[in-house]
Order: sequence, then C-alpha cells, then structure tokens
Amino acid sequence: MTTLFYERALNDKDIGFIFETEFGDDMHDEEWTEHIALLVNFWDSVFLNEKAYNGDPFGPHFTIPNLKMEYFKPWVDLFTETAKELYEPDVAVLFKEKGESYAEEFIERLSQKMKNDTLTFL
Repeated sequence: MTTLFYERALNDKDIGFIFETEFGDDMHDEEWTEHIALLVNFWDSVFLNEKAYNGDPFGPHFTIPNLKMEYFKPWVDLFTETAKELYEPDVAVLFKEKGESYAEEFIERLSQKMKNDTLTFL
C-alpha cells in the first residue's frame, strides 16, 4: 500500500512536485527507501498497534517549503483510491478515515503554524 501510494503521489499532477522536491524522482534512491520504511512503520503503528514508529508524524512536514492546505485533499483522494484498489471495502474505509483524520490534523496544525508565523513578523 505505502509504496504503491507514494509511486502514484510522486507522479500526481497536483502533489507530485512536493515529493520530488523532498526526495527526488527515483523511488529506489536511498532517501526514498528510508522514507518508505519509516512510513510503513508509521502505518503499522496506526493499524496494527505495532510500536515500530515513535516519531512525530506532523512536525517534519512543516519544513517543506510552500506546503499548502489545499494539497491535502488530493493526498487523501489518492490515498483512498489506492486503499480501495488493494483492500476489501471495510478495510479500505478504515484507511480513508485515518487518511482524512491525519489530513484534518495537518490542516489544523498548518493553519496554526501560519498564524504563529504571521504573528512573529508583526
């Protein structure tokens, strides 16, 4: 799921440039393989209660230049579409719900960060 989703995200017309800027366009590159492994651990922690991931899923994303709230809808749509192709409907809906939940949290935190950044410059 994770690798297929990010292959698609990298090639997506709306959000692909974000991933290419951060990790390059070769998913076999070390940066990508390390990131995919980290994400597999993250989703294992979310869905399987594995304790393989113990980081902050939000913070590192806020260093991405020009990250905008509107990028999260195409991310969720692509995430949901990939899950629907790979899993039974009852499992796919869990991925959709988690993806939406994380996107909403990202948007909230990004909004707060933007407010704080604006306040800093006043």
